[in-house]
Amino acid sequence: MAVRFIVSLVFAILVAIFALQNSGSVTIKFLFFQSNISQALVILISAVVGAIIVLILSTIAQIKLNHTVKSSAKAITALEEEKKLLSDKIDELLKQANSQITNSSINNEGEGNEV
Repeated sequence: MAVRFIVSLVFAILVAIFALQNSGSVTIKFLFFQSNISQALVILISAVVGAIIVLILSTIAQIKLNHTVKSSAKAITALEEEKKLLSDKIDELLKQANSQITNSSINNEGEGNEV
C-alpha cells in the first residue's frame, strides 16, 4: 500500500513539473466551446480527471470483490453446516449398523448354544 502511494506521489510530481514547464497558452475547442487556457492547467485537469476515473473504476471493482467474498463466505458456512449434518448422520448410521451387528452376533451365539 505504501509503495503504491509513493509511486503515485512521484508520478503526480512528475506531471506537475511537466505541466509547469509547458505552461504556454493553448486554444481548447470542444463542440461549440472554444477557450484560450494555460497548457499547464489543461495537463493538470486531465491528470485529475484521469485519477478520478481510475478511482471510480477501482472502487466499483472493490465493491464487486467484496460482494463475491461475502457470497463465498455464506456458501462456505452453508456447506460446513451441511457437512456437519451429514457427518452426524453417518455417525448415527454407523452406530445403528454396529448395534445391529452386535445384536445379530448375540442372536447367532444364543442359537448355537441351544443346539
